[in-house]
Amino acid sequence: MKLKYLIVPIFALAACGSLQAQTSDATPSSSPTVERHWRHHDHWLWNKLNLTDAQKQQIHTIRENNRKNPAFRTALATYLKAKMKVQDEINATQAATSDDAAALGAAEAQLAVVRTQQQNEIKAILSGDQLQTWNEFQAKRHTRIQNRINKLTQPES
Repeated sequence: MKLKYLIVPIFALAACGSLQAQTSDATPSSSPTVERHWRHHDHWLWNKLNLTDAQKQQIHTIRENNRKNPAFRTALATYLKAKMKVQDEINATQAATSDDAAALGAAEAQLAVVRTQQQNEIKAILSGDQLQTWNEFQAKRHTRIQNRINKLTQPES
């Protein structure tokens, strides 16, 4: 009877020790973890395009010049100010005026025009295969957005 009191704790210690050894992080998991940053959600596209070093440098130059471009900076600043004004008004009064909403829409449209100009400059330096990959990505993106719109506009069942 007293032997039972000695053997049970030994088995319990052995079982707990083996469980602890199994949960140790000493061995890496079989599936690598991928950190996803929301700002780099389309970074894979640049990798998939297989850009040459010269193309990468040209794209970098285009993007840098666009950041320094007064028209882009003004459009972005106007958009951010209008967005902040509408958001502040919604937070304060639970509604936005139509003038502020119209200003936000106009600022967003101007920013879209400037970004489209930048994309057109980038597309001009891509080869035929790269341009096809770019267009496929844009088509898939458009389809995803349209599917989301359709899902949101359908009544709940």
